[in-house]
Amino acid sequence: MTDSRLKLLLVVALVFSGLMFSSSVKAERVNDLYTATWPVESQATSVRAQAIQNSLQQALIRASGNLNVARSPAVQSALSDAESYLRRYSYQRLSAEEQMIYEKPLLLKATFDRQSIISLLKSASLPIWGEERPSGVFWIAVERAGERRVASDQSRSIKAALEIAAGSRGLPVTLPLMDMDDQAALEVSDVWGRFEAPLQEATQRYGTDYWVAASLQERNGQWQGTWKVSLHGRTQSFSTTGLTSYEAIQGAVNRVADSLASKLAVVLSEQAQDVTISVENIQDFEAFAKVQKFLNSLGMVRSASAVEVSGDRVLFKVESLTSPQNLIEAIKLGNNLQRSEPSFGGFENSGEQLRGDFHFVWGQPQI
Repeated sequence: MTDSRLKLLLVVALVFSGLMFSSSVKAERVNDLYTATWPVESQATSVRAQAIQNSLQQALIRASGNLNVARSPAVQSALSDAESYLRRYSYQRLSAEEQMIYEKPLLLKATFDRQSIISLLKSASLPIWGEERPSGVFWIAVERAGERRVASDQSRSIKAALEIAAGSRGLPVTLPLMDMDDQAALEVSDVWGRFEAPLQEATQRYGTDYWVAASLQERNGQWQGTWKVSLHGRTQSFSTTGLTSYEAIQGAVNRVADSLASKLAVVLSEQAQDVTISVENIQDFEAFAKVQKFLNSLGMVRSASAVEVSGDRVLFKVESLTSPQNLIEAIKLGNNLQRSEPSFGGFENSGEQLRGDFHFVWGQPQI
């Protein structure tokens, strides 16, 4: 694409950027981030009041990425007046698998006011994790009665355990289909042994930001899980235990959520600072649109807009509500942007060379 044509497209894009760019390239939007649930025995008033308080705490954990959010005096005060944050609530009857986990027949579902939650976290100087979250696929090999199988979307008990654990942290996750394609890509032993090459190949079709592989088994009255997480070529291994498979899975989900939140959940400043980011290898309008879409999706970004173009490189001005270091860590988690050194000179503008504060190359997703 010629320089002049790309510049013309950028002008058009800037006009419509406020309408178009609201979601991430690879991450998923958690639309119900400020909704939380709590299991209850009945719909009695006293039971409901406590469940709403517990749900508010859960919503704050989801929104902040911080399991210890309730230690804040400001949050403790808010929990005592939980209903003032409440917008609506409802009940739903739990499935048999969910009842085995919760040991309750009903679930109270409470939706809280988004702006009130954000204001509370800001006033308490607690981190805020935006609605765009990295997505993951969980490959879990389960051993029962001496037989090992990889849990799929049809594995009701494991699916319920994973969805409940991930839901409590606001993580978009999935189990594999384990159809003919998955079975051709890997063996049960690959998942049990957490072998990276076949797992990466099998994960490509799901388009997620990371994968998790595990062996899960019951021994001596306890469930034990051995896990490996792979995010953009970086792996982390750990183990969990629990009296139930749910507790072992919950421990793993919390480890994953804590790791992601440490990079993406930040204490936001009221004052934005400008950071310039150059992105190379933008060959067409579609690539440009996806880059700007991703930058605007980050919770710590007030706005991101293109200010200059030269060849296949575009310079973006980003209004960041956090430090440049935190911003760059968040960008690095995006599947298509790879941190790099500039491969050629800066932008031409009135005879002066303009360089971004940081440089990235747009490329294919790397799981």
